[in-house]
Amino acid sequence: MLRPGFLIPVFFLPLAAAWGQPAWNESSVSGAGGTFVSRSILTGGRYNQAGLGWITRTAYALQHAQPFIIGELGVAALSVQLPLGSGGMGVTLSTFGLEGYRQSSLWLSYGMRLHPRVTAGIGLHLWHMGVTDRTNLHLGLSCALGLMVRTGENLVMGGHVMHPVSWTSDRGGPPGKPMIVSVGWSYSFMGTATWNGDLSLASGGILGLCQGLEIRAGERLTLMTGVHNHPFAISGGTTLRYRHWSITIAAEYIPETGLTPSSTLSHER
Repeated sequence: MLRPGFLIPVFFLPLAAAWGQPAWNESSVSGAGGTFVSRSILTGGRYNQAGLGWITRTAYALQHAQPFIIGELGVAALSVQLPLGSGGMGVTLSTFGLEGYRQSSLWLSYGMRLHPRVTAGIGLHLWHMGVTDRTNLHLGLSCALGLMVRTGENLVMGGHVMHPVSWTSDRGGPPGKPMIVSVGWSYSFMGTATWNGDLSLASGGILGLCQGLEIRAGERLTLMTGVHNHPFAISGGTTLRYRHWSITIAAEYIPETGLTPSSTLSHER
């Protein structure tokens, strides 16, 4: 039996995706305000497929998030990135839910260098959601496209289209994923700081703006903070690196629904 307190968080999860924000964010994305369009991150298979074109090393990442600090509602994910040809391949498998309900997602993506300063990427997204007392599953399929351009030593520009086409198996079930068109930028300054920004337009005319700031405090420590407008949220986080290992801890606060902490443990070689 679900507690009444579950109703708002569970109801909010599908709405979050429809509004143009993921239902949950990996910690390096969450800590920087939800920005990803012009960034090369360890979960590029799910977020920024064009960023896979820059990778040169194999990386593994385990992610966990606790939406609204509800013990029964958790998110777990595994991401792998592999250099391949003139770019890289990324895979992200994630699952979240609570007793009686679960939604799982698989991203298969590839990014490649078209030019020393230009990369492009494509991703295929397969997802399903199911309820325990129902025998059928709602299956879905969609894709994503990305482009990144290094316009100078300090500036990277990006473009991204999430779910330009989508399909769902059950017409009476949840709708397909809404299309989201985004542009983004990453500007480095003062030798240690990077300002990231994403501007997105989702189906229905919903305009979103995400901004994040990363500050590198030495070789091992990075501090992050950010904000986005729809839904309004503030966030922060930190990354600690040691040899080939790194751990990122972040939290995002949405006034209407509460705090969502997240963490990522990764290894590169």
